Amino acid sequence: MPSILIIGAGLSGATLAERYASAGAKVLVLDKRSHLAGNCFDHLDQETGIRVSNYGAHLFHTNSQEVWDYVKQFATWRPYQHQVLVKVGEKLLNLPINLNSVNQFFELSLPDAEAMKKFLAKKRHKLAKIQSSQDYVLSMVGSELYEAIFANYSQKQWALDPSELDASVIKRNPIRYNRDNRYFTDRYQALPEGGFEGLVTKMLKHPNIKLQLETDFFAWKATADLSKFDQIFYTGAIDQYFDYAYGHLEYRSLDFHFERHNQEFYQATGAVNYPSLDYPFTRIIEYKHFYPPTKSVSSTVISKEYPTWDGEPYYPVPRQRNHDLLQKYQREAKKLENQGIYFVGRLGTYRYINMDQAIAEALRLFAKLTKKASEI
Repeated sequence: MPSILIIGAGLSGATLAERYASAGAKVLVLDKRSHLAGNCFDHLDQETGIRVSNYGAHLFHTNSQEVWDYVKQFATWRPYQHQVLVKVGEKLLNLPINLNSVNQFFELSLPDAEAMKKFLAKKRHKLAKIQSSQDYVLSMVGSELYEAIFANYSQKQWALDPSELDASVIKRNPIRYNRDNRYFTDRYQALPEGGFEGLVTKMLKHPNIKLQLETDFFAWKATADLSKFDQIFYTGAIDQYFDYAYGHLEYRSLDFHFERHNQEFYQATGAVNYPSLDYPFTRIIEYKHFYPPTKSVSSTVISKEYPTWDGEPYYPVPRQRNHDLLQKYQREAKKLENQGIYFVGRLGTYRYINMDQAIAEALRLFAKLTKKASEI
């Protein structure tokens, strides 16, 4: 029976653990936290009965039939279509930018996509190269929307000017030439009943899986015999694994301030962004929109998100300095594949990936490695 070690009980680690255990391997999963599900972890607020995410909003969406079929095995899913508003002055605009938000911001009544394209064509900056987030937004919608929605928000979120950030950051919010106010347009958009904590609990509920929480891998391995494991999958920060030999990669974190309010709802949607520097936080999440409680509750729970360099690493910072450093760590990681050690997930690959992408990559890696093993 093969023996597998997985560091991290988030979605990447849980997917690999479940797949290997179901294939007959013996799996040990370690996590330094006191709970599983990683940053997806959520719980029921005892006072209100509202399901609250401990580490900010986590909303599942995917176009992958393979991923959807996979996660459906471990939870009952309820449809949820996410909408985001952005506060600009006294206005609440739809995000991503679409026909509605352009009309709202400029106080117009453009009728259709063609009219929106003609209007924005006069606003756009004609740039020879699109290299940064700033370049991308200016080339798509011009200075006014850039300054109102993106410039200061990026400064708060990343502590960097948008001119220093890759265009990939802002392309996560594409411009839409219609009235679709949904934040995501994926074919499948849903939330698991019982939350992501329930989802991952079910994924790891297999007799071949041993889960060991409150266990720091780096302290644990000092007395462990790693040679007894046929394969090791590491989902933590890649630079930490190599003891920061080439220096520290940059990660942004968040400081969450939770509040209960004695009113039915605090805001119109689950997420409202605050780009203005008048607000020290970047957004407010209201969890009641995601998981309406089974009983009528006249109060609600929100969290305000304050970006910081301190705390748990959440967001890899996509700029050239980190790309260059990452290449050095990737070369070291590649060498370890001969020893059966692999780096997976957002932190393990230092990429800003979504939940479905994390699951998809874990499924592909399992398929690749088990196929290779069967061919030997």
